[in-house]
Amino acid sequence: MIQPSNRTTNFHYAIRNVVQAAEKLERQGRSVIHLNIGDPQAFGFHPPAHVIEAVTRATRDSFTGYAHSAGLLEARESIASYASGLGATTTPDDVVITAGASEGADLVLTALVNSGDEVLLPAPGYPIYPAILNKLGATPRYYQLGEDSGWQPSAAEVRSLVTDKTRVLVLINPSNPTGAITSDDVTSSLLRVAAEHRLLVISDEVYRELRFETPPTAAAVLAQETKVPVVTLESLSKTHMLSGWRIGWMRFSNTETMIEVVAAIKRLASGRLCSPTPAQYAVKPALEGGRDFIKDFIKEIRRRRDFSVARIRATAGLSCFVPQAAFYLLIRVNNARGANDEVLVLDLLQKTGVLVVHGSGFGSDRAAGYLRMVYLADEQTLETAFNGISQYLNG
Repeated sequence: MIQPSNRTTNFHYAIRNVVQAAEKLERQGRSVIHLNIGDPQAFGFHPPAHVIEAVTRATRDSFTGYAHSAGLLEARESIASYASGLGATTTPDDVVITAGASEGADLVLTALVNSGDEVLLPAPGYPIYPAILNKLGATPRYYQLGEDSGWQPSAAEVRSLVTDKTRVLVLINPSNPTGAITSDDVTSSLLRVAAEHRLLVISDEVYRELRFETPPTAAAVLAQETKVPVVTLESLSKTHMLSGWRIGWMRFSNTETMIEVVAAIKRLASGRLCSPTPAQYAVKPALEGGRDFIKDFIKEIRRRRDFSVARIRATAGLSCFVPQAAFYLLIRVNNARGANDEVLVLDLLQKTGVLVVHGSGFGSDRAAGYLRMVYLADEQTLETAFNGISQYLNG
């Protein structure tokens, strides 16, 4: 029997893993309400027409063969202009287009860390980062985010975790899974820690524009004072409802401090030839075209957020932080009594047909009773889901 590599054994991605149990139920004829993956299109939202039309014209009239491994020049120019408009001076050479932000994270970490190196990650945080590190043989070290502090990280804690093996500090702002926005003051303090210890910062800012209040300042802008190297990851998957198109990018700031790393990233990017060329034609119209649709999207998901928060507050045994961005709720089951949260999620699925993700899949304590729910569904679907959850907890 041919065996797989050891690195595949260590690769776990909680958001997808629970789907197998749901698919088993569906094969048995059961109905499942999928509230586990943040894909706006799965809930009836559609990409803006001006982006669809631009890509349709490009597939008919423009070059769609292998693009430059860093991406189409017109797309990189648009991203550079967008970033410069935020206050982080950027050139097209500072941009690499990737198959979603997740590929960007994989390329950066693969280019930077060796087996045994350490990377500082938020907990709870997005599970693709520890999955990549486990594949690479590197070690995630977690700085804890707590609900009592509004899920704000502590620079003092981050500093205490740095060792001579630490290479990278990962920031996720706004946060998936909590929906919290890290304040600029806190981000600046984290950047100073990175500068003190000569760490590269990966700043995952996929949800920066999907916020219900003042957006956080881009980390690359805040890093101008310390000159700490920052790799910013962004995407059109959420803001423009283009998740399946796999259009993301990384952009480099303070590049004079990471010249060899950037070169290594670009070498790795050349090995996969390019990200899908047709979809890259979405970048320019997305970043330079009308943006009223984003306001409309935010207005709609705010309504669904408020509905969900109200239902949680009306359900005995549940509580939550009110998300400031994105479309996720980290719900606490207050009477979980130390139960394994993954077992809780699977039991909830079996008895109600509601699929959410266990908080420990994002790095929370498995005994803390956290569940992450996507609240993109319409109110009728959310009502059905919360009725099931309430009956499960209190019936």
